[in-house]
Amino acid sequence: MKTIFILHGWAVRGADENKKMWQPFIDELEVNGLHVEFLKIPGLSAPLNEVWNLDNYLLWLTTQINENSKDKKIILLGHSFGGQLAIKYAAQNNEKIEKLILLDSSGIRDMSPKAVFKRTAFLIVSKVGKVLLRGEFFRNLLYKLAREADYKNASPLLRKTMAKVLNNQIFEDLPQVTVPTKIIWGENDLTTPVKNAKKMHLLISNSQLEFIKDARHSPQFTHPKETAKLVNDFIF
Repeated sequence: MKTIFILHGWAVRGADENKKMWQPFIDELEVNGLHVEFLKIPGLSAPLNEVWNLDNYLLWLTTQINENSKDKKIILLGHSFGGQLAIKYAAQNNEKIEKLILLDSSGIRDMSPKAVFKRTAFLIVSKVGKVLLRGEFFRNLLYKLAREADYKNASPLLRKTMAKVLNNQIFEDLPQVTVPTKIIWGENDLTTPVKNAKKMHLLISNSQLEFIKDARHSPQFTHPKETAKLVNDFIF
């Protein structure tokens, strides 16, 4: 039986709630004969007691895979931040991976004028928010408008971790990934734009790109059967 390791994204929620959201997709994978290892990522679905950067997460992932792979090549799937981490791992460990699947992966910062303006405005307003936005309503509204719900819900320690991770892009890692790679993307993703999927497909030489109609940033939640079929067809 083949084993697939899943790295979830940067949703700040409890481990049980996170796994529950993934379960319909996991069920579809298991029906087709895959054994699923759903990894609990420190700070997101497992405890974290210090600020981490991407290298810390890479070391953690290496340990997890070494302990659970039994020296066999693995199948690795990453969504959003999990995809960013999976790319980083694959670039350094191609020999340990049989196949790589990326779901709406992060790691490429949107540098369009609109995105840069939004990030800059958010940072400025956030810094003066203690004075101008004392009310909880206005702070929540700010985070909502900036699509920064995960940042709002994170602890101070995790916010610092998020900042370090988001500053680490994976442009240089992408050409180093040589394993067969399936890139799956929601065609209406506003969090990690479609153009990022095309850049990853261009830079990962041995890759395929598929879009899921009417899906956004998390097709494994909204279109679990369709997403799982793409994964299964790629693996088998």
